[in-house]
Amino acid sequence: MPSIDFHKVYAQGIPILILDILLSTYLFYRIFILLKGTKAIPLLKGLGIVFVFSMITQKLNLVMFGGLLQYLLGVVVIALPVLFQTELRRGLEHLGKNDFWARYFSISNSETDDTLKIIAETAEEMAKEYCGALIVLEREIPLKEIAESGHLIDAEVSGILLKQLFFKDSPLHDGAVVIRGKRIIAASCILPLSSQPDFPLEYGTRHRAGIGLSEQSDAVVVIVSEERGKISLAIDGGVIECSQQGDLLNYLSMNFKDKKEEKIIIQNDLFQRKFKG
Repeated sequence: MPSIDFHKVYAQGIPILILDILLSTYLFYRIFILLKGTKAIPLLKGLGIVFVFSMITQKLNLVMFGGLLQYLLGVVVIALPVLFQTELRRGLEHLGKNDFWARYFSISNSETDDTLKIIAETAEEMAKEYCGALIVLEREIPLKEIAESGHLIDAEVSGILLKQLFFKDSPLHDGAVVIRGKRIIAASCILPLSSQPDFPLEYGTRHRAGIGLSEQSDAVVVIVSEERGKISLAIDGGVIECSQQGDLLNYLSMNFKDKKEEKIIIQNDLFQRKFKG
């Protein structure tokens, strides 16, 4: 197990020591924000307790007990990539989408007010009709694998098409619709289910699937409950209830506001629209 040499830390000099502390604090803060609300937090707390006990045993020269704790920490560190594979993947994807070059060559999904309005109004109509729906709005992280799990469509977003896709007798109604920019790229897509243990009883498979995708990507997922006729929005592993008319459009507009302010746009067609060939 690697350890920190505090003598070297203190010998860095005051300016470097302050910079070192600030960077370390920022790193742990970003890790905490990334893992907040996931199953990783309790595991990290337990790991922290074991680490503290390991430090204490070293000071007290408890050879046997300290050796066991060091062995346990070593095993846990090796198992971390397996235990936190979802969180690690999400973190690397977030890191990749915020790289230096993105400031100058931003890839935008070109969502417009009209498109978001169509999605919001159609979702509200389906909620009134108790028609279940699962609508995924792609943002920075491409959802190529999710789209390929369903049937590729590549059609412009319209209320009629969305309602037809989720009509209970439609062969494509079971699953999610993926929207990129102004176009529906696929339907009947399979989403990863959330593993959160404390799901509310009123949430069904649609909610678990929508939240599951939002845990693994930055996508915004509109969920229409067939049983309750309610609309929910899954973002970053959390759920927002849209209880009043107009709430959904407001939340969608807020989440895609930064897209509209980008000045340099590279069309997604160059990278993502074509799945074949």
